[in-house]
Amino acid sequence: MIQTKAIVLSAIKFQETSLIVRCYTQQGVRSYLLKGVLRHKKKAITPAYFQPLSQLELITTDRQDGTLEYIKEVRVSYPYKSLQQSVIRSSVLFFLSEIGSQVLQEEVANASLFSFWEENLQWYDRAEHFANFHLKFLTDLTFHLGVLPNTNALELPYFDLEAGVFVPMHNGHFLMSESESLLLKFFLTHSMEEVCQLRMSRTERNDLLEQLLNYYRWHLPSFKIPHSWEVLKSIL
Repeated sequence: MIQTKAIVLSAIKFQETSLIVRCYTQQGVRSYLLKGVLRHKKKAITPAYFQPLSQLELITTDRQDGTLEYIKEVRVSYPYKSLQQSVIRSSVLFFLSEIGSQVLQEEVANASLFSFWEENLQWYDRAEHFANFHLKFLTDLTFHLGVLPNTNALELPYFDLEAGVFVPMHNGHFLMSESESLLLKFFLTHSMEEVCQLRMSRTERNDLLEQLLNYYRWHLPSFKIPHSWEVLKSIL
């Protein structure tokens, strides 16, 4: 048996009564088959545990042959107080779960990456000012994914999305505008608390989000822009 913390990435219906749940755990990405969980309402393990980015503690089987594992016991390791009660925050959770489903692929332990997700989600749950949280999260996540923008020339006005560096002039590559690049510099050099105090218009927020997603597309193979970003554009 394995005991681990886990963050839920997705839960997909399998056949008529079961779920396949994909989680990012302290051991890496794992997928679990929950047989009959949609049929037996009085079971100890229910679908309610497996909301997007829920933080759980699991006791699971340890299967070495590449097949799906099974969850024997589950409990909430960190009960969210606000994230799943707010339409805005729950929409951000769903968006980030779609991001996580794409960028979290390794089946090996990465303690710093797991802590990054765990601690930032808990901060988001407690925060009073959070409108820019998803933008800062995506910016900081690039460090853990090995594609952090180069910050050696922050005095230059434009950010080159293809090369991942700041440049002095248009060079035929896809560039952020000067105003977008200025915002990116702020996000790269300030804390989550400072970034979430920054006043931004909806247009500025949406434009920066689109450019960050474009950056992910350039630097992460097979990355696709999540469908839920259209929802975020309308509510943030």
